[in-house]
Formats: sequence, structure tokens, C-alpha cells
Amino acid sequence: MADLLPQCLIHKILCLHSFKRAAQLSILSKTWLQAWLTIPNLSYSLGYLEHNMKKVMDNIMERYRDGKIPIEKLDLSYTVYSNEVFPLFNKWLDIALQNGVKDLVFRVPSRLTSYPLPMLTILATKSLRELVLTGCDLYCVSLSSGVVNCYSLRKLSLTQVGLGDNTLQILLNSCPFIDSLILDYCSWLKKIELLNNLSKIKSVSIRKSGTQLVKIQAPSLEHLSYFTGGEEFAMFDIDAPNLVSLEYKGFKFPAPFMYANWQWSCYPTRFVLDSTSETIARFMDVLMHMMSSSHSTSHGSNKPLHRQLKEVKAYKFDWVNQRWHSDPVEFGSERMAIRNLKDKFCFLLYWSCN
Repeated sequence: MADLLPQCLIHKILCLHSFKRAAQLSILSKTWLQAWLTIPNLSYSLGYLEHNMKKVMDNIMERYRDGKIPIEKLDLSYTVYSNEVFPLFNKWLDIALQNGVKDLVFRVPSRLTSYPLPMLTILATKSLRELVLTGCDLYCVSLSSGVVNCYSLRKLSLTQVGLGDNTLQILLNSCPFIDSLILDYCSWLKKIELLNNLSKIKSVSIRKSGTQLVKIQAPSLEHLSYFTGGEEFAMFDIDAPNLVSLEYKGFKFPAPFMYANWQWSCYPTRFVLDSTSETIARFMDVLMHMMSSSHSTSHGSNKPLHRQLKEVKAYKFDWVNQRWHSDPVEFGSERMAIRNLKDKFCFLLYWSCN
């Protein structure tokens, strides 16, 4: 019965499982064995006491190289603080790039800073659409010595990656058609700037610690997530007129959004705020003032807002049941009760402008 399935479907089934589990499923039949031998998604994780796996993985990668078997995704994880596998990493990456890899995921411990990731070689490939790096160090990688353009890349994710401001800018300028960017805890960056250099960007997610300056000018941006873990004020400047949703998590909210007379340069219709009750209450005051200002503007004010806030609905998050409350919070006596609570809140704020 298992042989009735086409190989492409068996590939999809095998890709849903871990590498070891997929290998176990290959005993179902010769068809499943052949599908496993040509599975397009390869995921390897090396840790302590797994040195025997290196030879097995190397044999598999050589078989893909010799048979020119297409590779859709290569996911490499290494949890040991040792440089003994660096030559193998270079070899496996080169095979994957030659075999047309589309999604590349590479994870190493954040303290493993000596591996010279071959970024120029990676960016030179014409098939790459997604690049996910965790724990790598790009400080020792010189991109300016031979800048290449990776027009195929659509998603770039950097988590705990060591890189400087100039390296980030060169990297972004080399991949102008990115539509999804994730920067998580890249603490060596002093500033994060997206200044109209990503014309197709749709989604940006930033998790930061410290006092990094974030400046975004992106007309195409639709979704922005911005998380800061410390109690410092968020240094945040955004100009994204087509922004649809904004999610912010932090103790202190960015100052530009806390002043109703400031001309907002983005007008999200979905606003998620995860902060202290005091910050949330202050923000609600701002929204109420903006609504009243828009009403006064419509009756002859000489200083109109760029867009007029007509209505706001705030929904409280239920932490116990992990869902939004179905009924909106009233902007009145219940809002005063919110001020007295010491816990954190997550509100969903809807507002529309004309």
C-alpha cells in the first residue's frame, strides 16, 4: 500500500520528520528507501557523544554531490565548542550550494566565534531564498572585499550573530529583494537602519537589548515586531506609511507614540502593546486625545493631523487561557481600574484613519 504513493508525496512526508525518524521510515519499502535516499531536506545536529554521525553525514553529503541530487534545504546545528568540524562544514555548505540549495539554516553556539562563515560564497549562489544564522560571528568576515548581490534571497534571519553596523548595511544592500528580516539579540550592533534600501520588505522583527538606535524608512513595510528586554527607553524612529500591524513589547514605550501632538509617520490598523499597566494606560490617554483632536479638526481646527483617528477598540489579553478577550475594554471607568494593576498587559488596538 505504501508503494502506491508518488515519490514527491513521500518526500513531503519524510520532511515532516527528523532525520533519524525519516531513516526509520525508509524500511517500509524500496520506494520509501529510494525517496529517503533523495530527500530534498537535510537536517543534521551534532552534539556531544555524536562523533560517529560525522562520518555518516559526510557519506550522505558526498552521495548527494556525486549524484547531483537536488537539495532544497540544509539545516546544520552544532552544539559543541570545538573547531574540529569546520572543514566538514565548509565541505557540506559547498555541496549544498552546488546542488541548488534554497533554504540554508546554520546554528552554532553564540560563543563559538572562530568559524569563518563563507558569506561571499553563500551570497554568490543564485538559488538561495532563505538564510537563517544563529550564533555565528561575521566580524571576521570581510564583505567589502568582494561584494556580491544575492537577488534571490527573500528571508534573512540573524539571531545572536556578531556583526558591526557597516557589515549589516553591506549585507542588506547585497540582498535588495528581502521581504522578511529578523534581527534577534545582535547586541554588537550600535544601530539598525533600514533606509529605503529594501524596496520589497514586508515584515521586520527586531529583538534587542541595550540602547541600539532603530531607524526605519520603508514604504513597503506592512508588519513590524519590536521587542526590547531592558528598562531603557526604546530609541525608535519609523517612517512606514503602509504599515498594517505593529507589535511592541517592552517596559518603556517609544516616545514618539506617547505624544498625541506628534505627527505619526505610520498608521497601523492593528497595534499590539505588551508593557506595564502604567504605560498602557498612558498610551490609551494618547489615543483618546488623538480622537478628540480629530473631532476638533473636523470642526475647523487650523492644524489638522496627517490622518484622523476615528475609532479605537482595545482588547485585553487573557494570559491564563492564552487568547484575546472577545469584548473590548471600555475607555472610561474600566480604564481607571487598569491603572491600579501592577501586572503586564497585552492589548490589541484597532484604529482607522481617514
